[in-house]
Amino acid sequence: MADPAVELIGVSAGYPAVGGRRRVLDGASLRVDAGEMVALLGTNGSGKTTLLRIVAGTLRATAGEVRLLGRPIHDWSRPEIARRVAVLPQTTDVPAGMRVAELVALGRIPHGRSWFGADAGDADAVAAALRDADATELADRRADELSGGERQRVLLAMALAQEPRVLLLDEPTLHLDLAHQVALVRMLERLRAMRPLTVIAVLHDLNLAAAFADRSLLLHDGRVVAAGGAGRIDAALAQRTFGVPLAEATAADGSRVLALAIANRRESPKKNEPNADC
Repeated sequence: MADPAVELIGVSAGYPAVGGRRRVLDGASLRVDAGEMVALLGTNGSGKTTLLRIVAGTLRATAGEVRLLGRPIHDWSRPEIARRVAVLPQTTDVPAGMRVAELVALGRIPHGRSWFGADAGDADAVAAALRDADATELADRRADELSGGERQRVLLAMALAQEPRVLLLDEPTLHLDLAHQVALVRMLERLRAMRPLTVIAVLHDLNLAAAFADRSLLLHDGRVVAAGGAGRIDAALAQRTFGVPLAEATAADGSRVLALAIANRRESPKKNEPNADC
């Protein structure tokens, strides 16, 4: 059996806090095979972003084992990890006045082959990244003048310019409307067919994850508590985890979706009852 792209075994991690450390991950385990797209789901504070930082090597686990491409992550140097793992964070500051092509070229920094700046290989990688992210026509635009959807495509191109084996995305659909959310995850699907790419994405939309991810992992209190094939998570477990009533439904195409099961509480005033707007 081939080595997984990413593997966590009983991993715990946290952050400094008054009187010690605040534990966020608590014995989390997961395996992501090469070429998979896995969605991380869970409430705020459940450990999703911390898990991405562990995989990216920017946060050290306090317990357990982390393996990247079959090797313990502590065997990799920071530049080696950066050439294999790209991260698209929740927010990224875009320098004022920088052209899109210049911003995407920053993704080549981990490769640093030449003391004299970019070489032909870097230029080819940037051009390919812009093409694959459908951002070639944006190359000469100012990065700080882009729309939300354009900006996310450009940031994805910058990540692709690293030529990573593993792509980590922290809420990549944040601030995007529904059409752009779908377009982004479809692009991730297409990229996996074009490049040797494993994708781990933090998502909040359970149905978006079910539609596009190979598997969904549900985190709760720092642990992976459930895994669903074809992006699916058990509705009852999701309801307990998120603390809201959920109902299963079947869409017109036969796919299973989860919906909020909240009754409409707006009722017409009863006869002889004062109008609430008076």
